[in-house]
Amino acid sequence: MSILTYSLITIPDFATGSKLHNLHGLDNNGAAKALFHLQTQKTGSECLPSYLQQIIAISIILTDNEGEQQRTTLKGDPEIKLLNTFFDIIESYQPTIITWDGEFFNSEVISYRSIKHSLQMSPHYENKENHFDLNNAMVSSSEKTPLEDVATLLGLEAEENRESRAICESYLAGELDDLYAYSETNVLNTYQIYLRYQLSHGKIDEENYTILMGSNKE
Repeated sequence: MSILTYSLITIPDFATGSKLHNLHGLDNNGAAKALFHLQTQKTGSECLPSYLQQIIAISIILTDNEGEQQRTTLKGDPEIKLLNTFFDIIESYQPTIITWDGEFFNSEVISYRSIKHSLQMSPHYENKENHFDLNNAMVSSSEKTPLEDVATLLGLEAEENRESRAICESYLAGELDDLYAYSETNVLNTYQIYLRYQLSHGKIDEENYTILMGSNKE
């Protein structure tokens, strides 16, 4: 079976957030500041709930049974098109879907956005047996470990973790290429950690691990 590893880049759903909190008249910059402030007052964290997130990019690494890779970042299109393309890829290849903390954040965001746009999700995607959440597999407690921390632990090239506000500020500043690069680093780290996990659990041998890791180099 092929493997599809993916990572999302999300920003606040400015329109919905403004309606919920009566922020009419504010531009996206003002709405973002207000939403983060309100969320901090409510929970002590700026991380907005999944129903107030919208997707601006989906980075994908698709690996077939022979170890051949296809990499792409779905970007620059309306969210509905990004999701349709994502589901089309999954339905076409029927892969095992690899994520970092995907069981919670990713799946919730994708579910909310699909419902918002009246999209029919891929049946293969909807089957939970086709998903493998690395963070859940590696951590038995409720505490979630940042992807970047584990990547650094394993000696991988990782970027510093970016909080929701930093990502939003980059988006509002028009720094989209930087965000896409960040997403691509995250999906690569997720795939590399997955390979190490497979090696340590005897699912692949050292030779195959070395070959697959080598295929990650541009």
